[in-house]
Amino acid sequence: MRHSRPYLQRRGFGLTFRIAVPADLRTQLGIREITKALPTANRHEAVPLALSLAHQAKALFFRLRLRMKKPNRSNDDLVEQGYTLELVLDGFGRTTGVKLQAEAHEQDAANSALKTVLAGQGDSDALISPAPPLQAAALSPAIERATPMLSEVIDSFLNGYQKAKKPAMFKKHQPVLRMLLEVIGDKPVGHLRQKDINDFFSLLANLPPRWRDQCRQRSLTIRELADLDHDETLGPKSFDDTYLASIRPFLKAARKDYQDQGFPTALTTEGIEYRGDREEGERKQRAFKLPELKRLFEGQEMQQFAADGTKSHCYWLPHIGLFTGARVNEICQLNPKTDILQDPETEVWYFWITTTTESDPRVRKSVKTGNSRQVPIHQTLIDLGLLDYVRRIKDDGAKLLFPLWQPVNRRASGEAEDWFCQLLRDTSLRDETPKACLLGMHAFRHTLLTHGAMQKPTPLSLFCISGHAQDEAPIRATGAGKGYLTLSMLSPLDERSKLLNQLNYELNFIQPVCR
Repeated sequence: MRHSRPYLQRRGFGLTFRIAVPADLRTQLGIREITKALPTANRHEAVPLALSLAHQAKALFFRLRLRMKKPNRSNDDLVEQGYTLELVLDGFGRTTGVKLQAEAHEQDAANSALKTVLAGQGDSDALISPAPPLQAAALSPAIERATPMLSEVIDSFLNGYQKAKKPAMFKKHQPVLRMLLEVIGDKPVGHLRQKDINDFFSLLANLPPRWRDQCRQRSLTIRELADLDHDETLGPKSFDDTYLASIRPFLKAARKDYQDQGFPTALTTEGIEYRGDREEGERKQRAFKLPELKRLFEGQEMQQFAADGTKSHCYWLPHIGLFTGARVNEICQLNPKTDILQDPETEVWYFWITTTTESDPRVRKSVKTGNSRQVPIHQTLIDLGLLDYVRRIKDDGAKLLFPLWQPVNRRASGEAEDWFCQLLRDTSLRDETPKACLLGMHAFRHTLLTHGAMQKPTPLSLFCISGHAQDEAPIRATGAGKGYLTLSMLSPLDERSKLLNQLNYELNFIQPVCR
């Protein structure tokens, strides 16, 4: 059963009180509705505030109608009526200068009348109940006219963010700033204090991973969830790379754009550190060991994928990951029409991992390191029939290498990544040993480099294949020469193809029936 949310409307990340002005009063007021941003993003807290404001607004409507019926009331009462109307419009809708009969009054007199009404000392004939302390503080018109609400500043930051250039960071900023708004409350930014920022980061140390899902499933607020005991809490990497990395630029932008509107210039994340009990690098993944590779690539699950043409995507994703060390999203966003090519000079087949070619309209391509790179296709993949699979889905008009997996949030790997994580669980290969985990496709990056370094008789260094940063490691010479080779010396595609094809996992790969 749906619960009523009277007089409430969500705008951006916050909640707003909203009530329509009766048709017979709109001419006098000059507006069609009265709105007021509430100092909370929590619906449970917002409902009583909205009901209280609705009570005051309806009482105002009653008095205006009463005034219309008795036009000869005293001037003193008219002044009082004007102040009552100014209170509602400034406190709710911030519409200044609209008063009954357009009477003009000095600002200090208006503020004095405002304080009188909020304190509950006004005329008993006013039919407006005194506001509770929290509401009285939230409705201070002098502060609200001077500084915008926190929700407005957050919306301004997100709307002006270069999300096309930094989609990954924008994806982090949205939930983090929504969380900040819920924890602190939607208040005038002039009310923000350093303690609000410090308390926000202190609360983080008590939250579990995937806290948003738990809040939704258990119908809890963020603070209620943080008050519970959890076996696992957020780690230092998430603390630094997600939360600090979002709040820091937001405060910087807000100081620049809103300091002359009351935003505190001293608010900072300087000195804020992770104080949880997790250690850095606990979720770092390791390489697959040879017995684990045999279980994955020679086991019954892979046999089923190879025998069922409708499961071809399940077969090819792990194989491509094993022989490229590419990130899962880089693999899944490949367009079979434009990104799987044969070099005309060397006749080497390669994956073109780039953002410049055509993409499925549901996907925004991304490359983490560099703008693009050419990854040779290992001969084992060609022998297993990868090119036949590519021709088949290209003939079907697909613009993704695995069209049966749906993109999520403009990322081609949305469903594929979750599927492989579940496959590790189904095969009992998932390993959550701190700093030596097997959790997902990223483990193939370590596998390519580790097994390349273990090759006999000549160790292989395959950083130029996996797409790691160019300065992460030197490339040891693969021939009789001494010393080290730079990546630029191995840049020709045919050289990289020869290097990669020396990699041998010594596995009995299963030939797919439908290629």
